[in-house]
Amino acid sequence: MPDKKIDAKAIFNLARKIETDETRSEYIQQICGGDEELAHCVTELLRGYRHQHNFLETPVAFFTDNLDSGFHSESLGTTIGPYKLIEQIGEGGMGVVYMAAQKEPVRRMVALKVIKAGMDTQQVVA
Repeated sequence: MPDKKIDAKAIFNLARKIETDETRSEYIQQICGGDEELAHCVTELLRGYRHQHNFLETPVAFFTDNLDSGFHSESLGTTIGPYKLIEQIGEGGMGVVYMAAQKEPVRRMVALKVIKAGMDTQQVVA
């Protein structure tokens, strides 16, 4: 009968629910059965998860200046938190969407919505 190998994603999904680092490490070592490459992969997934799992819960920044005074074109190249605005890719009633380069915790291109002045009420931001 062929061996059923559990993949890194399945191990990660269980390991991320374990509360203590010590218990989590013991679980990973036991379930990986000496497969150091698999254990390393799971550990890296957990490290990324810890840094990013709540990044959408808190806005990067709130602006108090009047954003309508030339903000759209003059702000390209501006840095907001870990994001650098590269190009405007959309605009609507609530704000402007930019292509932005994220610097950390990972380097990647993202879409970043900047909410217009007056639209930053608690209900809209939620």
